[in-house]
Amino acid sequence: MATDARDFAWETAATHRSEDLTETECWTLLAAQGTGRVAYSDNGRVLVFPVNYVVHDKAVYFRTAQDGVLGGGSDHRSASFQIDDHDPLRMDGWSVLLSGRAEPVVDSELLTTLWGRRMAEPWGGGQRDVFIGIQPTVVTGRRVGMR
Repeated sequence: MATDARDFAWETAATHRSEDLTETECWTLLAAQGTGRVAYSDNGRVLVFPVNYVVHDKAVYFRTAQDGVLGGGSDHRSASFQIDDHDPLRMDGWSVLLSGRAEPVVDSELLTTLWGRRMAEPWGGGQRDVFIGIQPTVVTGRRVGMR
């Protein structure tokens, strides 16, 4: 029987599993959620913001303000987007991470499609009418849990 947290960690380490998710599994999980985190570097700091998002044609899109850090100008940024879920009682969970360029959507046909998609309103205040898309170059995921 474990006597402290360190003993418990050693006892449970052998029963934990960790497995990579396929890209198809990652996209299935991405499509089933609606809130994630976008991360990018800004003046030497990594900034992370929660966003409501939608998946379309193997890309992630979210709305932001025109004058927001990712909303305006032609300074496109490398970005990462992450979602996850976990069950602390079962000691399992999963995480999906994609990385690519974050760019404002300017294609009118794509904008019409995105505005027609059902998604939660952005949580940030103010007018959030600029769609940013992340076309990923890398999509990875991992599932962890008890055996």
